[in-house]
Amino acid sequence: MIRLPVWIFILTCCLVAPPWAVAEEPVSSPHLKHAEDMSLLGNWAEAVTAFQKALAEQPDNGLIWANLGVAFDRTGQHKDALLAFEKALQQGYDTAQFRYLRGLSFAKVDLLAEAATEIERALKMDSQLKFADYDLGLVYAHMGARDKALAQVTKLYRRNNTLARKLYFQMTPEYKIAAVDDGGSLKGKVAMRGSIPKPRVFHLINIPNIKYCSRISDGQGHRILHDFVVGETGALKDTVVAILRVEKGKPFDRKMTNVTINRCQADQYVIGFKNGEDLLLENTDPIKHEMALYEVNGVYKYQVSNKNTMPHTSQVRSLFMKPGSPEMILKCNLHPFIQTRGFMVANPYYAVTDAEGRFEIHDIPPGTYEVIAWHPFIPTETGTVTIKADQTATLDFTFEGDDERRKLYQNDTKGYRFNTVYDSKENFYGGKLEVDPVEILQQFNNTDRYIHVGPSPTE
Repeated sequence: MIRLPVWIFILTCCLVAPPWAVAEEPVSSPHLKHAEDMSLLGNWAEAVTAFQKALAEQPDNGLIWANLGVAFDRTGQHKDALLAFEKALQQGYDTAQFRYLRGLSFAKVDLLAEAATEIERALKMDSQLKFADYDLGLVYAHMGARDKALAQVTKLYRRNNTLARKLYFQMTPEYKIAAVDDGGSLKGKVAMRGSIPKPRVFHLINIPNIKYCSRISDGQGHRILHDFVVGETGALKDTVVAILRVEKGKPFDRKMTNVTINRCQADQYVIGFKNGEDLLLENTDPIKHEMALYEVNGVYKYQVSNKNTMPHTSQVRSLFMKPGSPEMILKCNLHPFIQTRGFMVANPYYAVTDAEGRFEIHDIPPGTYEVIAWHPFIPTETGTVTIKADQTATLDFTFEGDDERRKLYQNDTKGYRFNTVYDSKENFYGGKLEVDPVEILQQFNNTDRYIHVGPSPTE
């Protein structure tokens, strides 16, 4: 039997009960007044008796039959509720809320197809019944119609994100946890050949907190963001390598993903994430950051949340995205060079390449899989690998530098772009400005650098 959230019933099952809906107005009587009072007090057993006495006086009134059905439903007599609802229909009573409640009663006796039909009809009559969208998604999920349930999550995503998230987590996950006793491993390297894409340059004259944020700069008022970190041999850092369509296997890591902001810089530029997981965001800086979370689907971007991260604090952020949005950006709206980008994964078999471009994935169930290599600013690369029991397979990827898909903000470092206040030695966050011994001086050093052209450096 479907266990739908009780709190939703409390909100909806009183909608057909008094105050009366627009329909044939029942003739007032002591029994009807008593039924109304008992409904408002939540004394549903007494309300059933009173509605039945009112029907003895007005047996052809569809609205009283409808309310008797509600009272039966609230006392757990769901089959009797459905009989009362049917009598209401025979008497010509029909509203969107009535159809919705009738659908819920069908669901409670495991008549799922009938429940779906009734709630769908209710939403055609009144598309604003947001709780009906939620319950319809639950019914679809229990019917095994996962695609339809996901469509309800998407529908609710903009209207009521809380309900969308709740529905998403009540669905049975596609990926199943199972023991992997003879798992294999995958390792490899991701490289780039051709010209290295230019870094992006942010002019600090446009940024608040220049005195602090300039601690990582080129010393002339330019903050440099290297979207492509490429080693001398072509190794490409910050690339997510993920195995696709693994149906069951090891669990996701229980450790919460952590992103730390230090000296106006995020310590992780790229992460893999499971939809709906929580991320711990830490701000170790003495200044406020305004961290916004965006879902990304091609050229489409939508701001999911925007919260201030106060100095020396941490907060938990939900990475819940609309189904079908494969990427996310976590970015400071005050200091846009603070960025972390993420790729949504469906299973725990993924890794992010290190400074040597290398990755390793372990405990993989034996089989043949498609593997994807994702970087935020270049088309993905795919490959196929066969994992054998207790063995290690190798798979390398190579990106072409000329294939970058990024629009630069700026890419020049000519000129001095500090605000004049930067040169002041006084009033630096309540005290005198002192030279930071660990200040990081950036270099715009890969504009004209070329790496190995021809066969991949990994070959």
